[in-house]
Amino acid sequence: MIGKTNQSSPSPLCAPNQKTPSEKATPASEQSENVGAIIARHKPLAWSILGLALCRAGLIVGSYGSYRHSDEGIYSDGVMLVALAVLAVLWLLIAITKCHLSRQVVRRIAFASIILEAFSLTMAGALVIGPPEMNVVGNHFLASTFCTLGGLACMSYWLRRARDCTAITAVIYSFGALFVSELLIFTSIFMENGISYFYAAVLVLLQFPCMLLARTKPLACDIKTLSNKGDFFNFTKNTMTSKAFLATICVSIGVLACADGFLRGYPDGSSIAFQPTTRLADLVLILAFCIAIIVFTCRQHHRVMTVGIFVTMEALACIALLCYSAWPDALDIGAIFTTNLNALLVGFSWYIILAFMSYGWRCPYYYAIAGWIVWLGCRGIARITLINVTAVSQNDLLMLAAVFTMIVISTQVAFVNFLNVRKFEAVPEEELTHQQKAVQTSPVVKIMGLDDHHESLADVRQATMRHNAEEVGKQFLLSEREVEVLSLYALGWTQKRVAEELFISPGTAHAHIKRIYAKTGLHSRQEILDYMEKYTS
Repeated sequence: MIGKTNQSSPSPLCAPNQKTPSEKATPASEQSENVGAIIARHKPLAWSILGLALCRAGLIVGSYGSYRHSDEGIYSDGVMLVALAVLAVLWLLIAITKCHLSRQVVRRIAFASIILEAFSLTMAGALVIGPPEMNVVGNHFLASTFCTLGGLACMSYWLRRARDCTAITAVIYSFGALFVSELLIFTSIFMENGISYFYAAVLVLLQFPCMLLARTKPLACDIKTLSNKGDFFNFTKNTMTSKAFLATICVSIGVLACADGFLRGYPDGSSIAFQPTTRLADLVLILAFCIAIIVFTCRQHHRVMTVGIFVTMEALACIALLCYSAWPDALDIGAIFTTNLNALLVGFSWYIILAFMSYGWRCPYYYAIAGWIVWLGCRGIARITLINVTAVSQNDLLMLAAVFTMIVISTQVAFVNFLNVRKFEAVPEEELTHQQKAVQTSPVVKIMGLDDHHESLADVRQATMRHNAEEVGKQFLLSEREVEVLSLYALGWTQKRVAEELFISPGTAHAHIKRIYAKTGLHSRQEILDYMEKYTS
């Protein structure tokens, strides 16, 4: 079920010992390319973007009531904590074994997750339109839990498909999916509550054709775009700054997520109901943010996804608090900005997870689950605290002070981190060694899977050979098993050792090698190595 290799199974054209995709050279003629042309180049990702959007739409309809309210209280963040506890078991398994889920396992998880999410939505719809005695708290909570668990697993699959991409591609992928999902969610608010669940179930099932069509298109890492200086994906002359940057930015996201959790239930923990006008305003504002972020990023505004996104999110949190205080009888006005803050956190978390998947050495699911735990877990804890702790929910002054404190801490952590990156970039090369070792051994960096001191030369060589075998497999239409055999056989392994590693018989290994020779037209191990050296990256 789980592969035992230590490589990160990079997608083709993205070898572990190569520069990150955002560092690839781009012709000078592309520097004058307009936004439309850049977006058009990402058309192959349309099915994957739609799949991610469909997944989120099903989750929001099933567990968040299509944002008819700021959330559904215990059915949103309460079930989120339960679902995260289940996913944390898989996270611990990957962390302890340092394994990578194979492609077959990933596909099976994705298929099962889609079915689980669709089933839970159908179950929720049946509870609403069925006999009243069925629509009890326990059944609704169970349906929401299954929907959340399936939705998070599906999101992890779609994000995994976009790993090793450039910064611009990550923005288009993340905020493009957020844009589409918001439109799909908005259409469901015009339906009866029970019907909207069945509508969402159909949307979720549409992920199946999206998966099949996406597999016929180029991967995200195949799309080249300009590098964006000073961004998460631009790892310049040393790896220390990128590790510190990614590790500490998660602290900032977690603290801001706590503030978001308090704001969603201001002031006493109850959900805030939207009026038609404020719900429409919420949609228009988030769509405008998505368009602006994509356009500014494509136009090479270098600080959009660092300083820019944090300033925007902190400003939304502050404006929400001001609106709550100014219009205590119309809390849905402040909820517009709270919901926009939450939506931007969704897109930004997707973007950060892609950065971790592209830079870290662990299984992509390790980073996806960790991302959900950091921001959704922190938000859920804050939200449930507000619902259950009377000392907080009945003391407006205490709550305001707590939220503003969280906003300040999040801002300080993020901005000090940005300043440190600039400071490290100015340090001479010979002075970096000691500082890099300090970051390398940091417990936070190790937990986040950004350390690389554990990788031996053999690990790197095996990962590189796996990459080369995948490229050869694409060129000669080798099967997945043939690619696995080729990657080990090219390392100099005997047929017997290859068979033992892959748990197949020696005869089967021999048959695979014969088919590899027949398909490639090569006749020896040395010819295979020569071909890889000449025609693969």
